[in-house]
Amino acid sequence: MQEKGKKILLVLTLLLLGGLLWSRAVLSISTGLWLIAAMVILHKDLPAVFRHPLVWWGFAPLLLLLMGIWQQPLEKSNWELLLNYGVYPVAALSAVAISKIQFIRTMVPMWIHAAMLAMLYPLGWFVLHSAEAIAQYGSGQSLPVFMGNDHLRFGMFICSALLLCLLPENPLRYKKTALILLTGSVLFLSVRTAWVMLFIVLGGFALYSLIGSANKTKILLRAATLVILTAAALWFLPTANQKIRYSLYDWEQFNSKGYDSTYSDGVRRAINTAAWQQIQNNEPAAVGWAAVPAQLQAQFAISFNGSKAPFGWPFNQWLFWWMGSGWWGMLMFTGWLFFPACYGLKRKNPFLVLWTLAIAASCLVECNLNYQFGAFLHAWPLALLWPYQKKPGTDFT
Repeated sequence: MQEKGKKILLVLTLLLLGGLLWSRAVLSISTGLWLIAAMVILHKDLPAVFRHPLVWWGFAPLLLLLMGIWQQPLEKSNWELLLNYGVYPVAALSAVAISKIQFIRTMVPMWIHAAMLAMLYPLGWFVLHSAEAIAQYGSGQSLPVFMGNDHLRFGMFICSALLLCLLPENPLRYKKTALILLTGSVLFLSVRTAWVMLFIVLGGFALYSLIGSANKTKILLRAATLVILTAAALWFLPTANQKIRYSLYDWEQFNSKGYDSTYSDGVRRAINTAAWQQIQNNEPAAVGWAAVPAQLQAQFAISFNGSKAPFGWPFNQWLFWWMGSGWWGMLMFTGWLFFPACYGLKRKNPFLVLWTLAIAASCLVECNLNYQFGAFLHAWPLALLWPYQKKPGTDFT
């Protein structure tokens, strides 16, 4: 039965990763199939399963979302949000099933290989269109990628694979080589949120490795080398250099001229400003998820001389929860978001802490978890990292 279960999960993993890269429909279907497979594997142990902290955590956001649904319960956007967050209980139950039949050592390398193969598309496009690519970065654009050309979530996917390379129990023989290649890929893609996530993952891992290690000098030398190479890459890589220059120009334009819909960072700053002003006005509090776009549009027009907001929610997950569910809902969301980090500290699992902090950083500049890919890339890496617990004597050097 266990071997048969592994074969089924192997097929489902291929569907899951294929759907992530190429088809939202396939991703949704595979998520449903994972739920069925997990329930079949766990059906004899369901009472114990539903006492598992990961499973509790996975179901919690569905309850939290009700704080912004009750105001207009029949609105379609509410159910779309619930559907996106439905990935959390599925990933949680799947993680318990994966652990039961010892499939995690198979799934982790598959995740890493998928990320490395996915990078061939943007790298190949750059080789064939290098001049055009560099010009695009100079105007705030990026290389084409899988996942519906969603650069931010694609960068998250690469970072999640990079973190999985650091797992001591990862059976991949060339995981150090994969780690280097994925690090270079994140720097080359020049998705700024992915840069921040990369620094959190590698910097946090280096800091954790120093604790209790007998080779502190070795770790510090590696960290210093990484910092130097990263700085050099950001300076010399044409994609990174152009992205930095454009970002500085974008911010300078907003600071000197104010809102302009043609500048990407300016749009984000303006929308977040309007969202914060709406919260301060508190008219009304906890408007509900479905009412957030209308409230934001109205405040945006007041704040920016009648201009129309090009997006329907803030570029900050906390602002969205504050507008939709009030400050109490926002605080409960924060507690839920950081629970895996607290659990990781208690269980000596640094990887849960690092991924939680990386996701939290991404939520400062995007309503990241409102997207199907964003919720997926929050839930599934945590599910794969959850079983790890540092063993006595483990040295990450």
